[in-house]
Amino acid sequence: MTAKFKQLCPVCDSPQEEVMFEPWVGESDPAKLYGAGSGVPGTQRIVKCIDCGMIFESPRYDAATIVKGYMASQEGEHDSQYPMRVYSFYRTLKKHAKYLPAPGARVLDIGTAGGAFLDAAKQYGYEAYGMEPSADLVARGKARGLQIEQGTIESHTLTHGSFDMVCLWDVIEHLPDPKSALMEISKLLKSNGILLINYPDIGTWQAKLAGKRFWWILSVHLHHFTRKSILDICSRTGFEAFHFQKYWQTLEFGYLERMAVHYRIPLTALITRLTPEFIQRIPIPYYASQTTALARLKK
Repeated sequence: MTAKFKQLCPVCDSPQEEVMFEPWVGESDPAKLYGAGSGVPGTQRIVKCIDCGMIFESPRYDAATIVKGYMASQEGEHDSQYPMRVYSFYRTLKKHAKYLPAPGARVLDIGTAGGAFLDAAKQYGYEAYGMEPSADLVARGKARGLQIEQGTIESHTLTHGSFDMVCLWDVIEHLPDPKSALMEISKLLKSNGILLINYPDIGTWQAKLAGKRFWWILSVHLHHFTRKSILDICSRTGFEAFHFQKYWQTLEFGYLERMAVHYRIPLTALITRLTPEFIQRIPIPYYASQTTALARLKK
């Protein structure tokens, strides 16, 4: 039987914590907890670091168990929105253009899923590379002609100092050790390189209102960041975060309905059954408490 272990704070390494939420769903099978990007809500004991305020899961399974689940993950539902995700990423690159490397730059997307960001980055003019643990998603991305390596930041074969930008799109909350991951990323970046972190923000008013029912508190999300904790973890790993902006993306209405049902938002199952198919296909721009942060290496 795989055991869970108490975690130190992933930002400041403090053992001092206070409990925010206890689990109310009794799922303990790692294959179910980590075998899909959407995760399972309600399975975690969520704590807050008394010393720095970071919010995270403790106790939890070891990194090897978690990564094994990620690598076996089947993600057809996530990949069904590929064109919408490409559109959202491309629009975001254009929006942040004045802060980002110019077209022609070499960029790396860690946890790239089926490669939607790589597709958008290529359209933008970047030389784009991806890294993804899920064998299923790597195969999907390669079938699209994208350059994706299966693996994690701890097991890569990339050359240090070779990227103008490294991206973590909705990934930092999944990483068993985000601090060591950022330190490794700092080695991959050129001296003037940019780190992009898009993350579910548990510091928003929506998150505070939702409490333990916040839709991003999922089995696959090991850590829960705010602007303060992003600033803190960046500073401790050699980065200076300099820009924050709400992240809006566009996905089909039917997909959003299905995710709402999965996250157990009240009445959504009934509404989904009543929604005509043509409405389910309508693209919907939305904001769901996600933030895009940009950081640079400290001089």
